[in-house]
Amino acid sequence: MMSQNTQQLMLFCTAVVLFVTACLYGQQNVKVLSDGLNHMVQTTANMEGRLNTTLHISQPEHYSGAEVLHTVRQMTGTTIRVEVDGTAYVMDPLLNRTVTIPVQLVASYRPEFIRSDTGEVLKIAFWKEASIP
Repeated sequence: MMSQNTQQLMLFCTAVVLFVTACLYGQQNVKVLSDGLNHMVQTTANMEGRLNTTLHISQPEHYSGAEVLHTVRQMTGTTIRVEVDGTAYVMDPLLNRTVTIPVQLVASYRPEFIRSDTGEVLKIAFWKEASIP
């Protein structure tokens, strides 16, 4: 028969091994969940324009007039329509070099993204915000 001290030492060692194993298992689970969340964030970011999110931002984004002009140029040649203050514009310098858009470069514009039921961007509308002198 084993002595009482030997049995207690074996139980203590078993408890320590189980505790360390549980800690390592928990640490591995946290790492797997963290990697999964990071991958999901990256995938969601890559699907912009094809994914409709329900996240509402309390402060809407603001675009400067220069950013609005850049967006209009970038969207030319795509199926996405761009409107500025309710008027649709297409700016293709290869077809017409004299096309201008009445945008104030230093003004602030609020974007509105119109999406289809599948989340595809159909139209981007920019609305000039009133400036406070």
